[in-house]
Amino acid sequence: MTAAASTKQEAFEKMKTLRMSLGVLISTALLLTSLIAPVGVAKAAEWKDPKPGDTVNIGFLGALSGPDAGWGLPGLTGNQMFIDEVNADGGLLVNGKRYPLKMFTFDDEAVGSKDLQGAKELVLQHDVKFISAIGGNPADAVHPYLTKKKVIYASLISTDIKPDRPYLIAGGDVTPRIDMMRPFYHKMSNPKLKRWAVISQDDTIGLTSQSWEVGSALADGWDVVYDKHYSLETTDFAPIVTAMLATKPEVVSLNLSYPTFVALIIEQLYIQGYKGVISANYLDSESILQKVPAAYVEGAVDSFPLFDDPWWNEPSFQHKFYQDWIKRYGPGGKDDVHRGISGIDWDHVIMLRLWAQGAQLAGSFNPDKVLAALRKEDSILTILGPGNMSGKEMWGIDNMIATPIPFNEHKNGVKRIQAVINFSNWFKSRKDQIIAVVRERGQMFDQR
Repeated sequence: MTAAASTKQEAFEKMKTLRMSLGVLISTALLLTSLIAPVGVAKAAEWKDPKPGDTVNIGFLGALSGPDAGWGLPGLTGNQMFIDEVNADGGLLVNGKRYPLKMFTFDDEAVGSKDLQGAKELVLQHDVKFISAIGGNPADAVHPYLTKKKVIYASLISTDIKPDRPYLIAGGDVTPRIDMMRPFYHKMSNPKLKRWAVISQDDTIGLTSQSWEVGSALADGWDVVYDKHYSLETTDFAPIVTAMLATKPEVVSLNLSYPTFVALIIEQLYIQGYKGVISANYLDSESILQKVPAAYVEGAVDSFPLFDDPWWNEPSFQHKFYQDWIKRYGPGGKDDVHRGISGIDWDHVIMLRLWAQGAQLAGSFNPDKVLAALRKEDSILTILGPGNMSGKEMWGIDNMIATPIPFNEHKNGVKRIQAVINFSNWFKSRKDQIIAVVRERGQMFDQR
């Protein structure tokens, strides 16, 4: 066995050990625990909690149409399943009282002005206590208003977190931590790889997330041979892919490209004969496989696993979620959505469940008490495993729930988890070099 092969084998033996331990922990804990026991505290004079039995409204504010909808629309299913689960028990148990939940939605089409309109509608007309969102440019538009109104806003994008947004939380979606760790994962998989190319759209989330990825790739020894952004109005990716492939990359990363863009870019990679590795924040297999053969994306990497993955074991929370989703939203189900289940179906509900746990820990829906209660916990159970509230080094405030990071590869046309890696341990030895790159590009929280 060569030195490189030996290194790779040792690395994956470690991943295998981690997989076994985390798999048992996640499956067992989540099977036994759905909602935690409430802890009562005195109500703050400045905050008026709902009366026992009152319905507590939550909002879903994100793209339900347009190129960004792949990150929004599917999330309604997981949120609704949780709400129905809670209501079947009489409501969310907070300080010994039950509160039914109800969700209201607004399609912002990923447009900031529409997002602000939606935020005002959800708050003023429906008095929502929590908002599920995608984030990015829309988060920039609404945070002054939601901060004033003290409404917790859960973004998919941790890069949205800033100290002047005390009620914006994120982290259930592993962006940008997955984008930071994918270069490391590919090096572990094949130490011979050296040339990294990365592209994404030129919006807030693309610019910021790509900065963290490039800093991480450099920290892990990659030659970043292509590092550019394309316009949101792009419809023809042929010239972009041609320019990128001219740099002879061994890995092409699509960073945080919108799901619609990902399918179009991969189609061009296929047409133009790219033979290297494909890596991305999120790969929507169903839409991609309408453009290219399954064999073409064999080994492609992302971090949004499917809940029917054997990794989770059975019985487990994940398998039950999958079975319940198929029964309700799958073919012939009463709410058939006429598509397969995706990683986004469970992505938004992570933060909704986190908020619910926070309300139970605090014994109140007061947002300040909810966040304080979550930060006090050394470990918080999430769908992806145990996490904790952190993030101050990256975002200036501990409003990120840090969960384990899963890594998927496409195997015979289906995504399957290959490893789960701890972000905090990896980041500790690289943070100074990574943050220096992010600052050089003007993308730290205090520069934007």
